[in-house]
Amino acid sequence: MKRSSGHLLRFIDLGLLLLLAFLSVAELNPTLQVPLPGKPGRGQKAAVARLEFNRDWEMAITRLNPSQVLCRGKGTAELAACMNRHAPMRFLLVPYLNPPAEAATVQQVVTLLDICKRTAHLCEIEPLQP
Repeated sequence: MKRSSGHLLRFIDLGLLLLLAFLSVAELNPTLQVPLPGKPGRGQKAAVARLEFNRDWEMAITRLNPSQVLCRGKGTAELAACMNRHAPMRFLLVPYLNPPAEAATVQQVVTLLDICKRTAHLCEIEPLQP
């Protein structure tokens, strides 16, 4: 009887150890805070702007409705300053300017998403059009 309970205690200890290991590496506090929707009928449409950029960090920010060029420039500092001037807008990140041969790299998209997160701007990557 003691031999069978010894194996059972080892499995319980192993399970407890695995549970503690999981809890030590699990992120228990959520880092993404999404605002709750307001009351229906009171919603206001946020202005949307396309942020086009290429491999050389040449960028253009264009408001979509009505169509209006807000900023043109080069470099991440100038880009962040322009985004701060138009803070209440939502930005669609478009990792290419014409021609598409100068398309931006994945690291540049990640850098822009980091800038958006750091400055609390609402940014999304524009889906590819077929």
